[in-house]
Amino acid sequence: MKKCPFCKNEIEIIEEQCPNCKMVLIEKIPTKKTSFNNSYTPPKDQTTKENTYTYTPSKKSSTSKIRFGIPNTAKGWIISIVGSILLTVVLSYHGASNPLPDPIPTTNIGNINPLSPPVLNTTSITKTPPRFLPNSTILFSNQLSFNGLGVLNISNGSGSDAIVKLITNDGRKVYSVYIRNNNSSSIKNINDGVYRLLFSFGSDWDSSQKKFLINPSAQAFDDNFDFKTTHSRNGSEYDNISITLNSVVGGNATAQPIDMSVFDNY
Repeated sequence: MKKCPFCKNEIEIIEEQCPNCKMVLIEKIPTKKTSFNNSYTPPKDQTTKENTYTYTPSKKSSTSKIRFGIPNTAKGWIISIVGSILLTVVLSYHGASNPLPDPIPTTNIGNINPLSPPVLNTTSITKTPPRFLPNSTILFSNQLSFNGLGVLNISNGSGSDAIVKLITNDGRKVYSVYIRNNNSSSIKNINDGVYRLLFSFGSDWDSSQKKFLINPSAQAFDDNFDFKTTHSRNGSEYDNISITLNSVVGGNATAQPIDMSVFDNY
């Protein structure tokens, strides 16, 4: 038995309406609907951690020199010439410890033009000074390669302007940027992956040919640049890599000279 909350008379427990006062006794208990979402949203107080690496080409010491004796006989001269030819062939074959991949032809998909057209520093004076581009002028950018968190900081203290090219480990063009002497530039939002870095020095930039006309030279880092991102509930951990194009004593990276025709292919 139970009591009607309205007239206080006892009624059967199963009654949904009081037979005395005719009041409805059904209790409607609201239910809470819970939805499940498998997607993960980091907390508002998450942190982002950078893994910082620095690559600096090593400056070769000049304290020791190899001296060669000059042969006095014709036979000695012949042996010396043949030996020099063989040494040149061996060095050219084994010079690079990490050979560059073959370049992959660029398609129109994913490629974008620089955000702003290059502005040349030119003058109508009879003797025209070397032409150059503003620092950090983008020459090429593959938009599909910049959806990540990786950062590459490049410092140029070489004494010359530079062109830096970022390519994938299989030879695909990713990014190309002009960096003035004694300046720096950063490439951000790099996708995870393994990359190679090439750079060229020179002066008097020709925009039509997209290369230096005075004293051009090119090199490639032997190191691979590996960008990785790790996500967790506390945030994201990504790589922030810094390099210098100029050699310094005690540097931790090596770079090999490459032919300008090889550099231009990327």
